[in-house]
Amino acid sequence: MNVALVYGGSSSEREISILSGKNTAAHLVAPDRDVFEIDIYNGTWNLVAVNGKATTPVPVDKNNFTLQWEGELVSFQVVLLMVHGTPGEDGLLISYLQMLGIPHTGCSAKVALLAFDKYACKCFLRTQGVLMPKEIRITRKNREGSWQQQAEEVLGPMPWFVKPAAGGSSFGISRVDSKEELVPAIERAMQEDEVVLIEEYIEGVEVTNGIMKTATKEFVLPVTEIVPHSASGFFDYQAKYKGASSAITPARISPEMTKLVQETTSFIYDALLCRGVIRVDYILRGTALYFLEVNTVPGMTTKSLVPQEIEAAGMTLREFLESMIEAAIDEHKRV
Repeated sequence: MNVALVYGGSSSEREISILSGKNTAAHLVAPDRDVFEIDIYNGTWNLVAVNGKATTPVPVDKNNFTLQWEGELVSFQVVLLMVHGTPGEDGLLISYLQMLGIPHTGCSAKVALLAFDKYACKCFLRTQGVLMPKEIRITRKNREGSWQQQAEEVLGPMPWFVKPAAGGSSFGISRVDSKEELVPAIERAMQEDEVVLIEEYIEGVEVTNGIMKTATKEFVLPVTEIVPHSASGFFDYQAKYKGASSAITPARISPEMTKLVQETTSFIYDALLCRGVIRVDYILRGTALYFLEVNTVPGMTTKSLVPQEIEAAGMTLREFLESMIEAAIDEHKRV
């Protein structure tokens, strides 16, 4: 089997995506398959390693997603997606693979796009009865309008969170405690996306939960509790990747609340028609669980949360990845 492990991308998450890809590759190499690592950056798509060994960059033929390797034309039985942000997590690359008829480990393109847009995703899940913080939406065109008064009426008193509607790894997210901080926070968020959300602050315990469903099995992973130590007081980039937080798996919450988190994650997975592995982030306040966002290509670095949950569930990352690949191929055959 030839597996294309695709990572990189052209967003702020590129560095994290490469780390996810490299860590995944280390657990994926096996005698019965060849793993071709492909780094995509804007219009440049190159093979950069085979079975964990770096190679001179070889361009990918975008007409049919093939490449030349050691004198042979290589095509792929499956694509393992590790591109966080655009063009992987927003459905663009998935649309391309779907048009070529190549199996992949992600959601469908339309599901990926819906989940990637935090505002659209919240609007949909709110109609399904999912509890979540209130928000207002700002674009480049209306940021000079009367949204500040609207924010006060809808969200209540500060603090608020300002975040780009698209993107991950907490790039562009700020907590604002005063009006003086608000406009600079919006400007930072708009460096990541032209649509920005100002969101109600919910004080509570931050938890996250991964899940993957196949035709024959559900991998409902343990819940992780996030304890940020960064100056911002929330799970920002420094907390995620620079050691300024503790990730405790299983979370120090009651069995009842653990069940609520896992059942809500399973419900969201089905409501959105997800495939592959996803991770859903929440705030738990008392017995109320508030949805924050869903990640359809969650991080797989050595510091990421889903690998930690996989290990806590008694599985190896290799076993989990193999199940993901098998499910992607089986799904493609059924469709």
